Amino acid sequence: MNEVKSLTEPMITIITPSYNRASMIAGAIESVLAQDFREFEHIIIDGGSSDDTLEILKQYPHLNVISEPDQGMYDALNKGLKIATGDVIGFLNTDDIYAERVLPRVAGAFNDSDVMAVAGRAVVFLELSSGKTKIVDKYSPDDRSLMECSTVGSNFFNAWFFRRSTFNQIGAFNSNYKIIGDRDFMFRFALNNLKYITINDLVYKYRMHADSLTFDKSGEKRTWCANENLAMTNFYLTNQDLPDSVRKLLIRLRTMEVVDMAARSIWMRSYKKLAHYSVEGLRYNLAWPLSFFPYIIKWVSRVMRSKRIEKRL
Repeated sequence: MNEVKSLTEPMITIITPSYNRASMIAGAIESVLAQDFREFEHIIIDGGSSDDTLEILKQYPHLNVISEPDQGMYDALNKGLKIATGDVIGFLNTDDIYAERVLPRVAGAFNDSDVMAVAGRAVVFLELSSGKTKIVDKYSPDDRSLMECSTVGSNFFNAWFFRRSTFNQIGAFNSNYKIIGDRDFMFRFALNNLKYITINDLVYKYRMHADSLTFDKSGEKRTWCANENLAMTNFYLTNQDLPDSVRKLLIRLRTMEVVDMAARSIWMRSYKKLAHYSVEGLRYNLAWPLSFFPYIIKWVSRVMRSKRIEKRL
């Protein structure tokens, strides 16, 4: 690392939360080293891994590693923010990688002192048994408004970089959330109308796999995610000064979650949960059942079709 910073190159801090990802973390680290960008620091906040993660990290002396128990991913990110020295902050998951040569492009976009964040494109890839990769989803920050992405959509948070002062202005991550802390943060970012710019570069590559917190939303994790979304929306909807357009998006998110969880409750014959989500739906949208019945017909049809396919196999 250079001791003297370039006038046009801000220091970028990369924060990676880690826990038992020995099989993948080297790829994430190598994707940072391959950036052809010298003004960076890479902080690993490890939750006390019991596999070979820490041994792998010892092979990279440039890393700033903290390994101790934490209260989840967003608690780990907050720890990283407290010790970060960079002017710009990026967040890299252990199972993902940065695209090639994106850090110089991101750094240049922050030359405008009014810009608080820079966002680029992202892809989701799946590793095939043949060794090849398959792109299964794509994201561009220009596809829809940031507020819409931060409520009813997906913000692909890791494809964003933030000026460090952003966290002083709107706060860090709410560590009470275990899954949707990035949604909550991006909602606050959008609500504060902070200036950001987008670049038409592929910035981030998400790896889809069975243990991914980002993509595994089945079963218990799906319920956890839904309940956190309902808690978050309820918190913000108590603000009487919330713009009507934002309020509608939050209610729409609640309705989406209630409809899905009510359908799952019926499928599992958990009528106590069905009653719970029905009450949650009625809290802000008395007409939510109108969205429920068409959804459950499609949902049941989709499940039955999948079971028929499985029987044929």
